[in-house]
Amino acid sequence: MECIMSSAYNSVDKKSEDNAAKLAAALLKQYGLDINHLYTHTHWLNVRDGRNGTIDQLNTMYNRYKMCPAYILPHWAIFKAKVQSYLNAGTSTISAPSTKQIYRVRKSWADAKSQLGAYSSLENAKKACKVGYSVFDANGNVVYTNGSKFTKRQKVAIRANTPLFASAETTSVTRRISGTYYLYDGIACKNGRYRITTKPEFCGKAPVGRFVTGYVSWDNFNQ
Repeated sequence: MECIMSSAYNSVDKKSEDNAAKLAAALLKQYGLDINHLYTHTHWLNVRDGRNGTIDQLNTMYNRYKMCPAYILPHWAIFKAKVQSYLNAGTSTISAPSTKQIYRVRKSWADAKSQLGAYSSLENAKKACKVGYSVFDANGNVVYTNGSKFTKRQKVAIRANTPLFASAETTSVTRRISGTYYLYDGIACKNGRYRITTKPEFCGKAPVGRFVTGYVSWDNFNQ
């Protein structure tokens, strides 16, 4: 674990140190360990260098490579006592953080460099979504496309040298295409891709593998 502090040792640094003590106590309790299993980074450097001593001697013994945690080592005994106090108080075990949906605004899921932002609010993501961009959920699914009015059987002119994919997720290009195609169902898939077909009468027909030509990212459509 890391504890970010400064040499000022102000109220923010002290709060950081206190949080570190609580976390250390929680980890020790979670794994059924006592205070004698509290080690510093410097401890393991000294072990690496073949030095001998008690746990706390190795925890605080000078090592020319690194003294870490730099701002806690000078009062290591006090920090250790604080960790023990939280252990005695029954510091709770650590629970996994809750996952939160993040919406990313990009031209396509694969084009991370085009990202305009990431938002926990879908509405805010939509507001930031420019024409030619889409909002993707954490799994890469398109949940909104700005200005998109794509519908089943819609004719689309595909730009020259456009990559055609065999699925919504693959990164392997099947071949390069251009010309006029039709949207098989008008439903956005992962990576901002749509299924296309060569004739309007093929749209929506089964089996899919027979009538769908492949997947194309919508930003390759000449609109």
